[in-house]
Amino acid sequence: MFARALLKNIMSARNHRFLAHSLFEYIEELLAPESACIVSEPHSSIPPISLYEKGTPTSLSVYPDTFWSWVSQFETADSFIPLAMATCHWESHNEVKNNTFIFMIDNYSEARTYLIVEHLDPEKLQQASLDNALDLLQVIASRWQCVRAELEAAGEYKQRDIKEAKYLDVIHQREKFIEDMKLVQRLSVEISNPETIDELHRLAVEAIRERLGFDRAALMLLDIKKRCFSGTYGTNECGKTVDVHHTQYDLHQLEEAYINALFEGKEGLVILEDAPLYNDGTVIGQGWNGMLILRDGDEIIGWIAMDNYINRSPITSYQKQMLESFGSLLAQIYIRKRQEQNIRMLHASMVELSRCMTVHDVCKSAVSFGINRLGIDRLAVFLTDNDCSYMQGTWGTDIQGNVVDESYYRSELVDRSIVSSARSNPNEVVFEESVPIYHDYHIVGFGWTAMTMLTSSRGESVAFIAADNLIRRKPLTHQQREMIRMFASNLTEVLLRTRAQEAVHVLNETLEQEVKERTKELEDANQKLELMSKMDPLTRLGNRRMLESLLEEIGVDGKGCGASYGLILVDIDHFGLYNNYYGHMQGDIALMRVGSILQYHAALAQEVFCRIGGEEFALLVVNHNEQQVIDLSERIRASIESEAIAHADNEDRGVVTVSVGYTVTPASDSVFNFDVLYNQADKALYKAKASGRNTIRGYLPALDKANNEKTA
Repeated sequence: MFARALLKNIMSARNHRFLAHSLFEYIEELLAPESACIVSEPHSSIPPISLYEKGTPTSLSVYPDTFWSWVSQFETADSFIPLAMATCHWESHNEVKNNTFIFMIDNYSEARTYLIVEHLDPEKLQQASLDNALDLLQVIASRWQCVRAELEAAGEYKQRDIKEAKYLDVIHQREKFIEDMKLVQRLSVEISNPETIDELHRLAVEAIRERLGFDRAALMLLDIKKRCFSGTYGTNECGKTVDVHHTQYDLHQLEEAYINALFEGKEGLVILEDAPLYNDGTVIGQGWNGMLILRDGDEIIGWIAMDNYINRSPITSYQKQMLESFGSLLAQIYIRKRQEQNIRMLHASMVELSRCMTVHDVCKSAVSFGINRLGIDRLAVFLTDNDCSYMQGTWGTDIQGNVVDESYYRSELVDRSIVSSARSNPNEVVFEESVPIYHDYHIVGFGWTAMTMLTSSRGESVAFIAADNLIRRKPLTHQQREMIRMFASNLTEVLLRTRAQEAVHVLNETLEQEVKERTKELEDANQKLELMSKMDPLTRLGNRRMLESLLEEIGVDGKGCGASYGLILVDIDHFGLYNNYYGHMQGDIALMRVGSILQYHAALAQEVFCRIGGEEFALLVVNHNEQQVIDLSERIRASIESEAIAHADNEDRGVVTVSVGYTVTPASDSVFNFDVLYNQADKALYKAKASGRNTIRGYLPALDKANNEKTA
């Protein structure tokens, strides 16, 4: 009855502990041992382990490694093996109790398990063998192995379920990430065309918070020269957008990890966990905060600071990727908008200044433009001579911000550090902070002052521009300094031109009295004006008038007679698509860059490139053989392609390219027919376009003759 009940328990067992308990009961009833234990075999550096024990068995540490190698050769069917017969060079009777036997429960190589029975009754063992009572041990061993297999299978099923659950989580997260990335793309379109850069700052902060779902954000701009950063728009403790233009902080106030990321790393996003959270420099809590860095190539524009102050939600890896993508797109939008604003400002300032007829009016217009359009508190223009020996007032701003005539002011160059810095760094904006602000020799406040000295292309001093923040006390940003610098460049050009025009006017008024003395100066001035009239204002190349002048020279003095004439036509590929995609303002920038390249190659050929259409340019060369014209055409084409001006709609190339057509005709009988030459080059240009663009083609007289014969 005991064996039957035991067998029932064994077959219903679902774990090794229950089996071990049943086994020990059976061994106790059958053999009456002093102790028993179930042992797992050692593996590599893991010693043998006693899994279950009855009584006080001998420590496993007495069993040598050779013993386990010896016993592993047996099977479950071998039943009880006496340790006395061990052939592993081990005197077992000196270490363990007499009448100790071992039984192989599980011979699976990864989980060998043994039953060690110590000091059992030999007569009972013999009687049990005769009665076949030990056969039940085989059943227990088989059930042990089955339970082990079942547990392993259950573990594998569990691992499979865990992997499946993780896989489903990853799929769901990726689907969410894809939706987030689509949202980033939509956001970039929505904020891509703001009215001003300041509006872009606000839109970016609100997009991070309201559309991407982060608690708080603030956009900071870096001023690397001043080693500081200033705010634009941020978020208060209630999650509302606030104006923080008044804030300015030193870089050393940043966490070291942020400073390292700005100046040593290339990462776009840095997150600090369990960090202090701030509002206007005051600690308001703890959580994660982050820095989403905006870069223009290697130049750092600024960053968006973020934290989880309100909801305290953690940030996921997919959210980090989403932020990095948004930061990259935002930086591109910012760069483009900054370029557009600078170009608009340059154009507006040039138009406004160019309307003035006198230097006095130019200076007044410059001061008005500076305080009304550049956002500067006070501005003044001082004229000087080539030797920079004095400062002559023109127009400036009083302490209330009104534009006033300051022509009464004149002095030798004052011994001030900012004046010395301006003279040492011509055409650059130098500044000093936390210094006295002067008006008519008197200190009227403290703040920053800035100055730039205007010089001509030959390095001659022209004027000084001085500015300060007496009225609104706003910090001087890097963007403002760049705007002042570009504005100063325009002012220099207009002052020089207006001064030249005034000189011409004076010469004309006193011509009868000073004919001999002023003739050369008048000719020089007229040459400058004539040259300007022949220049294309956008590309600084020649225009159609310049081309007509060149043709007239050839026709009058026979330039190039007896040699050859060549004509190179250059046309920008798909320029209409470029304007449609990037806008006409970017189109003008592309034309200027192409014009600069053409001007360089024309100078090398000692000729003049002329812009004869919207995106078409012509170069007339004299005394060049055909190979020289071919080489020059290819250099022009390759240089423009190497400039790598982005052009998304230019087929598969992705950059601005040109098609070039050329022709070379020997001069004969001093007859020069430009219309014939242009018609030949135009046909060659048409072939270049028909051949896939971004190539050069020459005029082939034989092919043209064949086409004419077919037409006839």
